[in-house]
Amino acid sequence: MSKKVQASEPDVPTDISLPCGKWTLCWKWLNSEDSHPGRNRRRFVLLHENNAADAQPDVHLLYQELHAIMDSMYDGMWIIDSNGTTLHVNKAMKRIANIEPEEMIGKSVTIPVLEGKFSAAVTLEALAQRKIVTRFDDYPNGTRCLNTSTPIFDQQGNIWRVVACIRDLTELETLQRRLADAERTAFLRQAEAAALQHSSEKKFVATGKVMRRCVSELEKAARAPSGILILGETGTGKTYAASYIHQKSPRAGGPFISVNCAAIPPTLIESELFGYEKGAFTGASRSGKKGYFGLADKGTLLLDEIGELPLSMQAKILHVLDGQGFRKIGGEKELSVDVRIIAATNRPLDQLVNSGLFRADLYYRLRVLSINMPPLREHPEDIPSLMMTFLDKACTRYNTIKTFSPSVIDCFSKHSWPGNVRELRAAVDFLAAMTESSVISMRDLPAYLLGDLPGICEDEEDESLPGQADANLSFREAVENLERSLISEALKATGSTYKAAARLGISQSTVVRKAKQLRIPVTEKKRS
Repeated sequence: MSKKVQASEPDVPTDISLPCGKWTLCWKWLNSEDSHPGRNRRRFVLLHENNAADAQPDVHLLYQELHAIMDSMYDGMWIIDSNGTTLHVNKAMKRIANIEPEEMIGKSVTIPVLEGKFSAAVTLEALAQRKIVTRFDDYPNGTRCLNTSTPIFDQQGNIWRVVACIRDLTELETLQRRLADAERTAFLRQAEAAALQHSSEKKFVATGKVMRRCVSELEKAARAPSGILILGETGTGKTYAASYIHQKSPRAGGPFISVNCAAIPPTLIESELFGYEKGAFTGASRSGKKGYFGLADKGTLLLDEIGELPLSMQAKILHVLDGQGFRKIGGEKELSVDVRIIAATNRPLDQLVNSGLFRADLYYRLRVLSINMPPLREHPEDIPSLMMTFLDKACTRYNTIKTFSPSVIDCFSKHSWPGNVRELRAAVDFLAAMTESSVISMRDLPAYLLGDLPGICEDEEDESLPGQADANLSFREAVENLERSLISEALKATGSTYKAAARLGISQSTVVRKAKQLRIPVTEKKRS
């Protein structure tokens, strides 16, 4: 046997014949020093018995293909036999843990553990427990991996090999941060596009006393330089109100940045708000990055869902509110920015303070100037105007012309709208997109909006409408005649497109557009 080993080349499989059968011989030097002539030269020898039943046409090729496949894997791979001896380590382990695969072959897997190359031999645990074992594994170079070791059994039920698949979690965290950076960049670009699209001054639909009083409070708060706390149920328009305050304030020329605190993972929130210096952590941008506070300099920063912030971040927010500046992650210099902070939440902060989930000093600092956005059920008189506003925008977006029947407007006005204005806008968008008729009627409404109104669709069919007397007219022609009659009568009675829109309960732009479509002459009466 020794002569056959000496006659063959290292790492080259060689077929040999022994009295007990045909075998494939392959060997390599255990260490690079063993390749030099001298004493105590050690080889790692592997023998594979070639059975006729195996029907393997080319063992050499299969051997090479197997190792090539394992070395091409991005995850690390470590294979031991039933005695704990390392048989193969793929090239990925060099990148992951700075481990040379050649130095591990033929050694017990306990040796690299004793040498401090990794913290635990998960493969030995799988060997001892005879089942798949998954555990975190830390390496001296700071890499944290997830090691899943799987035992492989032979036909007699004995463990033949244990294969460890080692995934680098540090790279996953780096990818997560890059994804967060990309999402924030996309968010800022979207905000800039929205700012250009809606560069005109925001306006509130405030038909009733409740919303007129709320808008008055927003305009007064805009003139004050201090921070603002906006309270209200979900969907009441807190973000819209914050943008309205910004546009009415002296900071209208600066940026308006809206941040949803509940949407940022706790591990990233500090770097997102305050930024970080280059090299502050693994995967950090080489040039560092500004946080939202830095991006909102000379402008307004909205911290939406501020009740979701962890207590540690609440302390830093209070520090900035007191004008004491902040430091980036990994930075030594304290930075100061000129930012007006508006906080918004739908949670009862006073109860969170009592339960210890929100800092009392921050709450008292924010509530000096607070505004409550009323739920839609407290100002139902605004619902028809909101319906027409949302429908007008939806029709422009979908390139269509539609209107509501009186019964639908009455039904919407009586609905409780637990989702408030957001739910109302979504319902109008749905009907504008899904209704085939140009008149949205009760039969088009989803069941949850009908509530306890039995027979409403049948009652609506019995309503007598102008322009329906001629049975030979198509439905579209009857609707056009109805719209032409109503708009003409309103324009004739009021002499103004604005007054006609108010009388009909629709927007002025809708009156102008439909008058042009229906070829109705529009003449504004001169004011005396």
